[in-house]
Amino acid sequence: MESINTLKGYDKVSDQENQIPPSPLPEPPSSPRKTLIIATVTIVSLLLILALTAGAFTRPPSPTVSSNSSLNTVCAVTPYPQTCFDALSSSLKESDPESILELSLRIASEKASALSTSFRSIDDMPGEPAVKDCAKLYADAGSQMNESLSEIVTEKEKEKGGGNWMTEKVVGDVKTWISAAMTDGETCSDGLEEMGTVVGNEIKKEMVMMNQMMSVCLAIVSEMKKLLVVLH
Repeated sequence: MESINTLKGYDKVSDQENQIPPSPLPEPPSSPRKTLIIATVTIVSLLLILALTAGAFTRPPSPTVSSNSSLNTVCAVTPYPQTCFDALSSSLKESDPESILELSLRIASEKASALSTSFRSIDDMPGEPAVKDCAKLYADAGSQMNESLSEIVTEKEKEKGGGNWMTEKVVGDVKTWISAAMTDGETCSDGLEEMGTVVGNEIKKEMVMMNQMMSVCLAIVSEMKKLLVVLH
């Protein structure tokens, strides 16, 4: 009986012994396509960051910013810096002082001619000879400013080989013409006041702008040598 029990003991295996430990589930293999996409996005992002960083240090200054800076410097030597900047900024192509001077003379000449036209448009006012005088005076002022510009352009063409166009004679001529144009503007204002002539607000604004622009031109040509040194 003991022998049978012993055999039975060998025949029966406990539940704990009969259990086989489960094998860990294998991790799903990562998709090659997903890995490639992640790597590509990472590389592109790094290259973009590097490009933006390098650009911040190597990008040249904006031409507009540079031109405005030069224009501010030139206008600062004039008695009407804001008028100077407002009148020239939208038309400025070259930022050197000589080009700014030429532009200021050209715009002043155009404004004088426009003002002469404005006075001619009201020349039918009876008993107002001052209006006719002003039309002639500002036409003359426009011619004087244009003569100044022509003198500078002509001398610059002569000295293209490297000479200095700013001789004492040329500067003196330009200043004389601008001063004569300013006198024309003052004569017009005095004549209107003496005759008690009333003109419209638009013409008054044009007169103020024109007279200020002539002062701007005179100041720039007077300070040209200093400006060339500062903005060289």
